[in-house]
Amino acid sequence: MFARLTRGELPGDLAGQPAMVGIIADEDSFDSVWTPRLHVAGAHFDYIRHIERVDGWTVDLSEDREGLKLAAELENVRVLYLDALLDNLGVNVDDWRTKQVRAALQPARSLASEFDIAVIGSMHPNKRADNFRQLVSGAAAFNALSRSSLLLAEHPDDDSRRVLARGKGNLSMAPRAMEFDIDSARFTANGHDFNEPKAVNFAESDLTADDLIGDAPTVREHSKVADAAEIIEALLPRDGQWHTAKDTYTACAAEGIDDCTVKRAKQRLGILHRRAQTFKAPTEWRWPTTEDTHRSSVFSDPSDPSVPSGSPTKDTQDTQDTQHTPTGTVPSGGANTTNDTDPDSLRASRKRDASPQADTRAAEREYAAKFRERQAAEALR
Repeated sequence: MFARLTRGELPGDLAGQPAMVGIIADEDSFDSVWTPRLHVAGAHFDYIRHIERVDGWTVDLSEDREGLKLAAELENVRVLYLDALLDNLGVNVDDWRTKQVRAALQPARSLASEFDIAVIGSMHPNKRADNFRQLVSGAAAFNALSRSSLLLAEHPDDDSRRVLARGKGNLSMAPRAMEFDIDSARFTANGHDFNEPKAVNFAESDLTADDLIGDAPTVREHSKVADAAEIIEALLPRDGQWHTAKDTYTACAAEGIDDCTVKRAKQRLGILHRRAQTFKAPTEWRWPTTEDTHRSSVFSDPSDPSVPSGSPTKDTQDTQDTQHTPTGTVPSGGANTTNDTDPDSLRASRKRDASPQADTRAAEREYAAKFRERQAAEALR
């Protein structure tokens, strides 16, 4: 595609006029990968520009937005390609958070609008999906902000052939898909032999993106639980440390996954959880370690009063931070979940348990008063 753009051979608005193509190659080396492949495709290198930072660091759309504008203006870039898009969002951007993704992509949208250029980014798809939306990895904003999203995949009936099909678009009628083979192209340049892949034997196809995704959803293993498991695996560090679960719940909610499904995914992955030993007692998660193996029988029943406060458990009845009651308080009619080891507090908790009509707010006020008393006593000491 880029080679034909540089020769003015691509149908569309730029047909008949060579177009400048800017390439941000932060995944594959421009010199050793991009250059020989553009050569075998027949690109006109007078219309190819490699856009990179002078310090060698990865181009950041937000941090380098003014530099990108300057390059687009000076070089008269008509098409800008980011390989791969995630690399250019910035190290602090969580690609599972819709608002962060929208903010990170804003410079690219402004660039396209201000200079009337096409901005194209590549992404690796998820391994499992029931439809094209689920195939796009990360937050839904990637597909939502795109004016046209394409899927490149193996031909369902011929794994040696590739198909490019539109998965989402709102600028035109759906075009037909394009099929092609990948051949081997050998050449010698500067004393070196090259053997590069080359797309050949192009033909239009009636296949759709849904045809390329795979079998029918009814016989596939993919589910909302699998979606949630992928998000958990992406967000929860495997460092043996406790991390708040609220971020994972929020990311899953943004993808339309409810809390119960998140808990099932957590259980499937064997994630441990506990209540943090702070006033609001947020739920924390971590991956199990080898040290947890010999303790599994001890912590198998989180309702057992012998379980120490803050101990890890695999119980799936944890809730989001917004639903937590303060440590030492009990919802009306609920079981005693106090972490307070003060005898008076324990007796008060048992008394509340015995009454199905216990006043939860009064219990919270009682605990808050005891909490302030302990803080004052500790300050005096």
